[in-house]
Amino acid sequence: MGFLYRERAAPSPAVDVVWATVDLTDGTYVASADARWDLVFTLRDGERRVLLSGPSSRPTPVPYTSGSHNLGVRFAAGAYFAHEPVTAWCDRTDRLPLLGRGAFVLAGRAWPFPSLDLDAPDVDVLVAALVESGVVRQDAVVEAALDGGAGRWSSRTVERHFAHAVGISPQRVRRIERAREAVARLQDGRPIADVAFRLGYADQAHLTRDLKRLTGMTPGRTRDRGEPV
Repeated sequence: MGFLYRERAAPSPAVDVVWATVDLTDGTYVASADARWDLVFTLRDGERRVLLSGPSSRPTPVPYTSGSHNLGVRFAAGAYFAHEPVTAWCDRTDRLPLLGRGAFVLAGRAWPFPSLDLDAPDVDVLVAALVESGVVRQDAVVEAALDGGAGRWSSRTVERHFAHAVGISPQRVRRIERAREAVARLQDGRPIADVAFRLGYADQAHLTRDLKRLTGMTPGRTRDRGEPV
């Protein structure tokens, strides 16, 4: 692995995880499909950069450069940016404009560029401001559906909420969630056949096909990969 990785939980229910990396070499990381929004801050040789990524439905090659320091926010299932239709952001990453060295522009407003120290509270304060302003919102139907509570709504209602907040069908999002859980179990040392059985794959070949389509890796390579999902 060509970078050092750390992560932590966040106080906001709109956030899944906050992570930080230091890139030790040049290379390319293959990001798995996640069906989540991501906000990434980068500093290298004094140059700042802010990237906003919409929900991804497929693996994405992400180049990294030696000497870069990165701080990222992976938003929770059901959290979404409301300034543009999600359909315009699926499988898309854009570089956001900067205002000098200390701010960036999102949804027509200026926001402070946070410290890239993972333990600093800056990014949590930023997320709280994004939520309070309505730029980031949460869809309770999507959250409940992924937690097994979809029975409270009709399938049409659930599909409409996924289309609005995620831009990916409920069925594909569940496949993505299952593939990511499979990766976590494989990297925890679980046998491939056991992971396939426990997560409801038809067989080991089914698991292999799904992981290759959604993470870009076979189960064997996933187990030995040594990188975060």
